[in-house]
Amino acid sequence: MRIVEITGTIKPLSPEQARVKALKQGVARQKSQLAAEKERQHDAKHAEQMRTLQAKAAGM
Repeated sequence: MRIVEITGTIKPLSPEQARVKALKQGVARQKSQLAAEKERQHDAKHAEQMRTLQAKAAGM
């Protein structure tokens, strides 16, 4: 298929559809950012636990 055939059949979004799409994209972006922050905090907590264990092992 040619791109012209594919793009020629797509209708532009209505204002309401565009608004909903933008809201969904915003929510998806926030979820992604939240997941990244949660992972960062988890990694920091794990690193702190490892430092504590290493300090205890070195002190023995």
